[in-house]
Amino acid sequence: MINKNLNAHKNLAIFTIQGNDRLSRKYVTLEEAMDKNLIVLHETGNVGELSIDNKSEHYVFLLSGDIVKGGRQDRTIAEDVILKPGSENVPLKSFCVEQSRWHRRGHESDTEFSTSKKSLSNRHLKIAAREKQSQHEVWAEVASYQESVSTVIDFDVRSKDSASSLQLTLDNDELQKTVKEYFDALHPAFDGKTDAVGFAFCINGKISTVETFGSAELFGKLQDKLLESAASEAVFSFKRDLNFEHPTADNVEEFIIAAKKGEMNVKNTGIITFEKRYRTSNSILFKTYHSEAGTEEKVHSVAYSTDEIDVSGNDRRDYNHRNFRYGGINRNR
Repeated sequence: MINKNLNAHKNLAIFTIQGNDRLSRKYVTLEEAMDKNLIVLHETGNVGELSIDNKSEHYVFLLSGDIVKGGRQDRTIAEDVILKPGSENVPLKSFCVEQSRWHRRGHESDTEFSTSKKSLSNRHLKIAAREKQSQHEVWAEVASYQESVSTVIDFDVRSKDSASSLQLTLDNDELQKTVKEYFDALHPAFDGKTDAVGFAFCINGKISTVETFGSAELFGKLQDKLLESAASEAVFSFKRDLNFEHPTADNVEEFIIAAKKGEMNVKNTGIITFEKRYRTSNSILFKTYHSEAGTEEKVHSVAYSTDEIDVSGNDRRDYNHRNFRYGGINRNR
């Protein structure tokens, strides 16, 4: 259920999504597993693939868009994957979010990865990796993000240690100050909502992303990382003196309904993981399932808008346009 209360700061607005827990299992996140040394994530020397060992008795949930730091280049996880307890040498599809470096950086290991504290910084990057599955487009979107936020905050966010690294850009102190301003303003929206299973966020008057999980516990573990990613996207998209009105909860609901009507494709992303992908002209929706012992348990769902039309009726490509659309629905104001 989408909470009707809108929470907004500057050009970013969020709606919390609340619901019942639907998972029969508990999951450890990639960040949690790395912090507790429950997994080992190996560099393979192949840009597009890593290898992972789950040393624990827990199921580990790897979220598409998670960034892992270290190895020969920082990577992002390309697809949602669930690891079985004790699984070894599991291939993991990845994309580089750094260019040129193919050697050890500082005191980091060049054979393993150390942390996963950040997620891809906007939906354009997430779509480039997960839907388009294009290394070239991922690199292009990283460069675009760095250029845009450098302009917005009037500070070059590229690191001297590795100018092309998205991870090091997101660690930049000046960028972090701006992102934290959004984060601190909007994080209270989750206070007291023990049944929060996700959220929707809108930027510059347009729906960007709707993300939900199968339990409040799993979402709670990922909530801060995802809110920070939303704030990073808001900084990237910030335009001074842009006039807009925020979408409503009803608009978000319409978007979700329309996204579910897209053409569906099914794909295995792991031994016990598969996804259903729904594509419309205005959205891309991914649903991730745990498929063990004949069960199909939905663990994660995320829908990205691919439309450029905002709630006020203005198409930024055509200011005379008087309709607005959410995932293919046309309505007159």
